[in-house]
Amino acid sequence: MKSHFHHFLCLALSVCSSATSPATLSAVTVGPSTGGKSVCLSGYVELPISVNGTKLNYVPPSTIEAETQSMVEMYQVTNSLALTAPNGTQIIQGDFQIYYKLCLPSSSAKAENVTTVQLLTHGATLDHTYWDIGPNHSYIDAATAAGYATLSYDQLGVGNSDHPDPIQVVQATSQVAVTHALAQLLRQSKIGNYSFDAVVGVGHSAGSTLTQAITTQYPADFDAVILTGTSTVDTYVTLSMTAFNLINANSDPSGSFSSLPAGYLTQQTSVGIQFSFYRWPNFDTTAFNRQVANKQTNTVGVLLTLGGVVATAPDFTGPVDVVVGENDFVFCGGDCTYPENQASLVQPAFYPNAASGSQYYLAAGSGHVIAAHDSAGASFQQMIGFLQSNGIY
Repeated sequence: MKSHFHHFLCLALSVCSSATSPATLSAVTVGPSTGGKSVCLSGYVELPISVNGTKLNYVPPSTIEAETQSMVEMYQVTNSLALTAPNGTQIIQGDFQIYYKLCLPSSSAKAENVTTVQLLTHGATLDHTYWDIGPNHSYIDAATAAGYATLSYDQLGVGNSDHPDPIQVVQATSQVAVTHALAQLLRQSKIGNYSFDAVVGVGHSAGSTLTQAITTQYPADFDAVILTGTSTVDTYVTLSMTAFNLINANSDPSGSFSSLPAGYLTQQTSVGIQFSFYRWPNFDTTAFNRQVANKQTNTVGVLLTLGGVVATAPDFTGPVDVVVGENDFVFCGGDCTYPENQASLVQPAFYPNAASGSQYYLAAGSGHVIAAHDSAGASFQQMIGFLQSNGIY
């Protein structure tokens, strides 16, 4: 494999008269990462999706009071929406514009030798910027400094990507289809005419669930996986979601989502974001304020179907790394050492045939959003070290 860094740059700058990318890319730009230590090609890639989905018998309410009641019914002990809303199957089909950001080392000499790309999948109510918050909190910069490329993206219905029907289209299976399509494009060297020998799946929270689903359904997509912000415990997810105080995004006072239909949800207050995602005082307040100002959406369709893609991955035989914040509330109730190290339980539970080089790690003093906490740098280095120790460069 030989990379084509200079071609990457001229393609981004639209000065390559004879070169075109095999994927349908648009609005391509080039610039530095937010952390400032990587060069990134950003734009849109059109993905044709056709996948089995769930027909949901659910009409999103239009008032805050009715939406609150929907959240009650989502998590009530009997006759929850997860049981009553599904009404058969359907095909989810369409061509969707997905926003991506492909980053390489800023040094052209180092970029020429890149052979591995990491596909970064963000969590719910976050977007691609989670991986590149800023200096000292950019996993993208940590990865490119170690000689890797990264591809982060906005999931379907999030950020700069298309926002189709939030009930019948933006579901867990369509999100898995998007992730799978991107992994295939990277394997086939169809983004930026840049070729790679290995693809690593890296997820955070719900993004870890989607990454795990890939290893179950398409085990050949990834050579290794890094799952962050996840565990085998879902006891505290309901309380975390309650703290979010989810509302129809189009009623958010910021006006950022006013054009979206009911069924797209966002957090109403910063208190809920801190409660579920952060551990005071161990986080960067600038990063926290940025997340609050740029909070994103989730959909009722995903909430009702995400559990359906969770399964063991017996056919995945690559190495697995699990990184969890020591004080993650969403997946550990605030103490991931109790009653034992929760990160240590994921690989045995879901990856019975994972490679012997698999690892786990608790991020000291970190809440759920590992990248925004003070221990982010140490977490990033553990993730990079895991790949290097398994010979994935």
